[in-house]
Formats: sequence, C-alpha cells, structure tokens
Amino acid sequence: MACVLVQSCAEASSIETVHVSLQSAETFQYPTVGGDEEGARIATQATHYSVSEFRRNAATNWVAVYVYRPASGFVGSDYAELEISTGSDGASPPTSVKKVALRFAIHH
Repeated sequence: MACVLVQSCAEASSIETVHVSLQSAETFQYPTVGGDEEGARIATQATHYSVSEFRRNAATNWVAVYVYRPASGFVGSDYAELEISTGSDGASPPTSVKKVALRFAIHH
C-alpha cells in the first residue's frame, strides 16, 4: 500500500497550498466537490505527468476528483493549480471560487 504525505496551509493570496510527497509510481487523488452546480477545473496543468485530470463518475461517487500520476521515471518537483467553484444555483455563476496549489515532490 502506498503512503502519501499531504500538508495543507492557507496563504495570504487566498490560495490553499497542498504539499504532496509520493513515489514515482504512485497515484494521488484529491476529492473536491460533488453537487450538480459545483465544478472544478485545472487552472495550471502539471508539467511532468502521465495522468493529470479530473474524474467525475460512478467510481468517484460523482465527486470531481483530481487524479495525478507522475510521468514514468520522473523524480523531482511538479505543480498544478485547481479552481473549485461552489455556490451556484444553476441559473447564476458560482459565489465562491477556491484555488488549490498542489506542490508535488516525487521520489524513488
């Protein structure tokens, strides 16, 4: 079983930073929102990945889950930024947009 270290802290710029340490063959998952009118998107795509995407289906219980796996053999740092939108009633735009910065430390 893989062990993943996740640290989170809020920055003054209203971006939550999550530090993730994982091995080069591990997959990281970050659940976000699940409501019909709530959404999530990748604002800044990771650079060194084989998978960097949102999945929202029966397997995730319809929660938008960001999934990241480093490129094969990659060791080093990577970065992705997510935007999570909440508070829409379906007819109006979201009332809240949260930014999450994912800082990956990939090792053997």
